[in-house]
Order: sequence, then C-alpha cells, then structure tokens
Amino acid sequence: MKDFFTWDELTRDLAILAGIGLLMYISAHITPINIESVTSGNAFYDLSAYLQSKIGDVGAVQTFIVSLEGLFAVLGLVLFAGIVWIGLRAGDLHHKVRNQYAPIPVEEVEAKGIMVEWQVVLNHINSENPAEWKLAILEADNMLDEILEDQGYVGETVAEKLKVMTPSRIGSYDAVWDAHKIRNQIAHGGAIDMELTKKTARDTIAKFENAFKDLGYL
Repeated sequence: MKDFFTWDELTRDLAILAGIGLLMYISAHITPINIESVTSGNAFYDLSAYLQSKIGDVGAVQTFIVSLEGLFAVLGLVLFAGIVWIGLRAGDLHHKVRNQYAPIPVEEVEAKGIMVEWQVVLNHINSENPAEWKLAILEADNMLDEILEDQGYVGETVAEKLKVMTPSRIGSYDAVWDAHKIRNQIAHGGAIDMELTKKTARDTIAKFENAFKDLGYL
C-alpha cells in the first residue's frame, strides 16, 4: 500500500511539473498563452488574436482555431476518463482497506477458535503415540463442555449438561455419551493405566466429531 501511494504521488507531481513546463515553453516561444489566460478562459481568444496578427488569412486562422478546439475537447475527454478511472481505483482501494481493518464478527472469531481447538485434537489423534490419543479424547471432551455451555445447557460437568439435553436434540446423542464415558475412564483411571487401542481412540474422536457437526460447530 505504501508503494501504491508513493507512485501515485510521484506520477501526479511529474504530470504537474510537465504541464507547467509545457505551458511556460508555449508562452515563451510559441504563443501568448500563459497561466493567467488559461485560468481566465481567454486562451483561445489570445491565441486567435496572436495568429491573426501573424497571418493575414483570417479564414485559415479560424479553421486552425476550430481544429484546436476539437483537439482540446478530445484531450478533455481523455483527461475526464482518466480522472474517473483513478476515482474508481481509489474507491476499490478504500473498500479493500476498510474490509481489511473492519472488526471481525464475534461469531467468526469463535468459529476460528473452535477450529483451532479441533486441529489440536486431530494432531493428537493422528500421532502414533497412545498417550496423545488419550490427550485427543480429553481435549475433545473439553470442547464438548464448552459447546454445551455455549448452547445454554446448565451443569457442573459434561454429564450433567448432557442429561439436560433432550436425546432427540442430536442424532449422535447416545454416541457422544459413549465417547464421554471413554473420557471418564481415561481421566479417572489414569492416562497411563488405561490401555487404549488406536481403533477405539479414532472411533471415540469420530463420535465427538459427529456431535460437533450435529450441534453446528464443525
């Protein structure tokens, strides 16, 4: 963005200097046109009078003036189109900047947070270390606790929240209960003491995943 504005300012300054230099050269070497005549709108009259004083054929001078007017009209249209194009580009840039720094909706922040937590669970379950499988289940159960609380289910534990939930609320109700029981075996029996196969661990995480999808969080 810094480069964009730098180049725009440089181009503008160069164009202004070039225009002033051209006008000064024309005024000094070609015609009596100067900044005052341009700003006052008398440039064409001054140019016409100058040419009439230099050329005896008034008709040729008038024709030349008309052609100049047509040329300047075309140049004016080109300039106008350029201004419109720059305005549109500036509007697009402003829109992009505004969107880039606009506040992120709370729902979007929460959704990203859930996905980050879920990626941690997936990283654990995809490990070849059985201890990480257990961590995956514990983390998934913590996510379930947060989601149920966010849904408005009251209780001190996940089990209490699940009991408040109507079984027909989600199709994976019984499955998520089974997954929570596996979590309890790990937590209460000790992560080292309980043997956990890879299949059981993956099946348990799949049950949590189905529940999260049913609740609209994945």
